[in-house]
Amino acid sequence: MINRNKIFTILNFLIIFFCNQLFAQKATTKEILWTTDWSPNGKFIAIGGNINTLKIYSENNLKPHKSFHIKNTITRIKWHPSKNIIAVTTQMSSDKSSIINLDTNQKIELNGISPDGARGIDWNNTGQYLAVADNNGQILIYNIKGELIRKFNNESTKSITAIDWHPQKNILTTVTDKIRFYDIEGNLLKSIKHRQEEVMILSIAWHNSGAFFVTGDYGNEKDKSLLQYWDENGILLNSVDISKGEYRNMTWNSKGNRLATASDSLRIWDIKGNLISGGSSKDYLWGVSWDKRGERIITSSMEQKIILWNNKAERILTIE
Repeated sequence: MINRNKIFTILNFLIIFFCNQLFAQKATTKEILWTTDWSPNGKFIAIGGNINTLKIYSENNLKPHKSFHIKNTITRIKWHPSKNIIAVTTQMSSDKSSIINLDTNQKIELNGISPDGARGIDWNNTGQYLAVADNNGQILIYNIKGELIRKFNNESTKSITAIDWHPQKNILTTVTDKIRFYDIEGNLLKSIKHRQEEVMILSIAWHNSGAFFVTGDYGNEKDKSLLQYWDENGILLNSVDISKGEYRNMTWNSKGNRLATASDSLRIWDIKGNLISGGSSKDYLWGVSWDKRGERIITSSMEQKIILWNNKAERILTIE
């Protein structure tokens, strides 16, 4: 006997998924600044998007410091936790995802990633391993030399939108249609459906303590985007629906007492999910990163704006 409710649910999810994919393709026709990250020494800020360039700025005055030509779309960049090295993921590009040494300008291409590209990337806490989550549902683990150590599938072939290492253990968490936990060997530890509706998750950030993590989803015309706090075992602690836009990216400050999220505005939250402050934006924010002292935040946007904020979400400087 056909389960009509199940069929409807699957069709609904496919519609949402393909709409998101279509949006991503259309996004690459616009010059969007998808991602940003602050260097661990606090001296530099990296910006990427579909502007054919990875740009490095001086943190003091946001003056250009260095750039690397990378075709089409840089989806995410992640600085190594202690070295002057950046990991970069790409999509709709003839340039592969890569590891770039800013001291030597050496670029190491990462092999094995889907030709459709990738959107998730993260170093583990020691910087020994780099995880990449690609658009064919693959998870790939590399060493710092860019050598592929392991590759496995994310329980499905759906595009993985983000990946995050546990801050103290070699456990990976991916987000897409569900939240999934894996050990470094590729064994699925747990799979969690984050809400009743079929809504894609876009971002994840483990708290520095490893005691809990936060996810942000896409939402749709009917269902608001959710910011959700989970304990380390995947038990829901809090769910907030005040955003008018999807949560593209999020990041904790170094002290672990403030979470910054990029969506229709910059929002700063405490460890319980209480909104502390917010900074308005005329266009959607996509990238977000704290400086090492937790005093300033950098965001990048859909309309190519780079904004420097203080830790109360007040604007300091805007570059267009």
